[in-house]
Amino acid sequence: MFPNWLKTGFVNLFNPVINFFVWTRVKPNWLTTAGFLFGVGSGFLFALNHFFWGGMVALLSAICDAIDGSLARRSGNATKFGMFYDSVLDRYSELAMFIGLSYFYSHSGMWLQTILTDLALAGSLIVSYTRARAEGLGEDCKVGIMERPERIAVIITGTVFTGIFDKHWIFTAALWVLAIFTNVTAVQRILYIRKKTKGQGIPLKK
Repeated sequence: MFPNWLKTGFVNLFNPVINFFVWTRVKPNWLTTAGFLFGVGSGFLFALNHFFWGGMVALLSAICDAIDGSLARRSGNATKFGMFYDSVLDRYSELAMFIGLSYFYSHSGMWLQTILTDLALAGSLIVSYTRARAEGLGEDCKVGIMERPERIAVIITGTVFTGIFDKHWIFTAALWVLAIFTNVTAVQRILYIRKKTKGQGIPLKK
């Protein structure tokens, strides 16, 4: 799990861009939508075996995702729907990347990589679901070693270096990390909520 100072420092790198967007009245939801489109674009590039460019487009998606919240707050356009919209499109964006990777590996006959990609996809979905379900029960659940920023960082790093050196063992190593630690994170969250809610019953409806 990345420390808060690192996440904050990454966003601060783009303060001039955020201030420009505030001045030009760019809407946060536009940036969220752009991040989603970049995510889908990266998935298409992965599917076509353009790993380097797919990783770079995924980086653009990650930048949009990192700064849209700051833009919303600084421009006074933060809304509940904006938060909801951001969360939904973030998940679609990440799914598009995994689907593109799975498509490429399955059509290349690289079945180990295909299985690892699908396990990573499943783990990512469950990590997101466990947090959403916990919050629906009134519990905070931001624990675990492989949250979305970490997953995207592994995808970007792995695909860019795979593209540079044209060695798929590099991203295979990244897939092992994703497949294992996304699911470890899901288990961490299950155990965390189990501990927090131990002994708590559900009121019967009258």
